[in-house]
Formats: sequence, structure tokens, C-alpha cells
Amino acid sequence: MLEVRKVCREELFQVAQLEREIFSDAWSEQALLDTWGRQAIILGAWDSGVLAGYLILYYVPDEGEIVRIAVKEALRRQGAAGMLLLHAREFCREKEVRKLFLEVRESNVPAITFYKKHGFRADGIRKKFYTNPTENAILMSGEIVE
Repeated sequence: MLEVRKVCREELFQVAQLEREIFSDAWSEQALLDTWGRQAIILGAWDSGVLAGYLILYYVPDEGEIVRIAVKEALRRQGAAGMLLLHAREFCREKEVRKLFLEVRESNVPAITFYKKHGFRADGIRKKFYTNPTENAILMSGEIVE
């Protein structure tokens, strides 16, 4: 059974480790620590005490940006990303954030499908946004409903 909660400072090394496993442009533990101390929240999905996935959200009044959402490859398609997004939306309601934004690689069809399933829509394209490899980003947004 998955447990979703805020990541503690002492657990950031686990997020950094998962970053390295999943992303070619992984954030360092120091970058995560810098984010952790700002107007951001890092949520983790824990499966029997093991970090299965995480979501990083920056927020200001009215708006939030999902800058990372990732799940261990072996644990994908088991609901962790959906639970992380659900908890992020609950957090947004508490903080009076009304709209979420994100970017996703144009080739990441599973992620685009996931976001659309959860109420996000494509708003535009950011040309050559990603590197390693160079790729366009699809800009997406979703409303936070009461």
C-alpha cells in the first residue's frame, strides 16, 4: 500500500538517487535541498518504506508548476503518479493555488496521456526546450477544482 507524504530533508538523498535513475538531466541532492527550502513542496510516494516516486511543485498565489514527477520504472502503472498528483492538488487547494502548469517532452506519450487523463490540456510548444537529447516541450495546464 502506498503512502504519500512530504519528503523530509533527511530523505532528499533518496529523491536524488531516483533522479539519477530516471532523468538524463538529474537534479543533484544540493539542488533538491535548495528547492526544499523555497516556496516548493516535494511529495514522496512510499511503498513499504521504499521511495517509489516523487513530485516537486513550485507555487505562488494562484499558480503552481509541477517541475518533476517520477516513479521507479518497476513500479509504474500502479497508481503512484496519480496519488502524487491527487495529494499535490489537495495541497494546492490549501494554498489557494487555482491552476497548475507543467512541461513534458514531446516524445513522452505515456506522460502526456497521463496528464490529459487527469484534466490537463496542451497549451503550446516550447521549441528545443530539452537537451540530451534536444526536444520540444509541450506546455500543459490544469485547473484546481474545489
